[in-house]
Amino acid sequence: MIDLSGVIETVGRDPLVVAFGLMVFGVLTGHFLLKNYPFARAIIRVIFLILLTVVLVNADIVPYRPLQFTGTPLLDVVHSALKVAWWLWAAWFLVAFLRAFVIVEHRPREGKLVQDLLAGLIYLVAIFAIIAYVFDLPIQGLLATSGVVAIILGLALQSTLGDVFSGIVLSFSRPYRPGDWISLEGGTDGRVIEMNWRATHVLTGRRDLAIVPNSTIAKSKIVNVSSPSGIHGVTVTVQLDAKTPPATGTEILEHAILNCRLIVTNPAPSVTIKSVNNNFTEFEITFFVEELASSTRAQNQLFDLIFRHLAVAGIDLAAAPGQPERGVGDQAPAKSTSGCERLLELVEIFASLTAEERKAIAAKLRPKSYDKGEVVLEPGTTLHSLFIVGSGVLSFTREESEGEIELMRIGPGDHFGEIGMLTGEPATATLSALIPTTVYQLANDDLAPVLQARPEVSHGLCRALAQRQAAGQLVASSELVEAVPTNRLTSWFSERLHRLYDVASTG
Repeated sequence: MIDLSGVIETVGRDPLVVAFGLMVFGVLTGHFLLKNYPFARAIIRVIFLILLTVVLVNADIVPYRPLQFTGTPLLDVVHSALKVAWWLWAAWFLVAFLRAFVIVEHRPREGKLVQDLLAGLIYLVAIFAIIAYVFDLPIQGLLATSGVVAIILGLALQSTLGDVFSGIVLSFSRPYRPGDWISLEGGTDGRVIEMNWRATHVLTGRRDLAIVPNSTIAKSKIVNVSSPSGIHGVTVTVQLDAKTPPATGTEILEHAILNCRLIVTNPAPSVTIKSVNNNFTEFEITFFVEELASSTRAQNQLFDLIFRHLAVAGIDLAAAPGQPERGVGDQAPAKSTSGCERLLELVEIFASLTAEERKAIAAKLRPKSYDKGEVVLEPGTTLHSLFIVGSGVLSFTREESEGEIELMRIGPGDHFGEIGMLTGEPATATLSALIPTTVYQLANDDLAPVLQARPEVSHGLCRALAQRQAAGQLVASSELVEAVPTNRLTSWFSERLHRLYDVASTG
């Protein structure tokens, strides 16, 4: 009969069994109990590694010396297994210590890359140590063979390795990061959405995904339009009729720039006269927007505002190359059109009117001029007429808890006063002139017949106010107006407008 107690006692005294038990216990403890505590897990590994080292040394098993065969195959296998386990555990401990303490502040992606590279190096050293000290094989021949294999693999994977090493360089040099807008030599422009070791993913302006190899980026010119700030510069060219004095053209273009809220004031925009000849005067406009994504919208809005400011000033754009100049007969209709009529052509709600109808309205407009900084409309004032901006730029501002904020800017062809006409509510914003401005007043009694005869004009007026109300730019103080859903604002304003017409007609 087997003496179980004797076997247990014999096994318990065997240092190899104790070492193996310590190894298994340390692995299980670190993996299951301390999985979310890297620092504590590193300490436990240190303790168990020290204990394992002491047990192995007491059993005359030194991990960093070549294996001494005892003549007993089973014992030699156990010795080899324990030495392999010691080297792997030592590497495991060093990697854990590395991940717990080697941290690159504010650069987690680069820190993870450093940790992975060092961890791979540690495990590689452990493997060579096992080959040299456990299996007692010469590593010189292995290194030579590995060198030949590395050369073959390097030649076969030259392109891939180039991308990987370029990715490492780009990760540390950081010429851009995810979220930045970049322009690469070769015509690739867009926003960086992902970076990895092999390639950079760029979302272009056409919403296409461009995957550019890192080796290509490393060799090309990179323009990061998001660095050092997101502000992006845009340059456009405008050619005006040669009859326009350059100083006048410059002033009008500066007014159009001021009218565009998408253009930032710092850095300041500039207007440069590039050339003057018998056919045209060429101007170069440079302005800046907060981000590249806004550049197209800002450029389109600026061109529209330039057209409006030039139209009310009676200034023509230069004729296209090869297009014959207009003769006196061609200019006669333009000369017969008054400034007020040209202005009404820019007002969207009057777009459907005939030239005679606009001429009749123009005769009823009453102009009023304001100097720079002068207040046009104060909060609490109720307007009962429609006001059209003839020239200049006006700014709507409102006092909030954080201070004065600008709601919007309006220029030639824009109008205000709809809130008072349609709701009877006072204004909640301050309207002031940014530059000398002329405003034309169209009384409600003069506007009512046109709106009754042309329903599309009244619908346009209501639609304009509904859009302004929905955008939250000019909000009346009436709780009734604020409570109306966006998709019913137009019909609600239209009904209110017809009631006012009925009252005016009765009166």
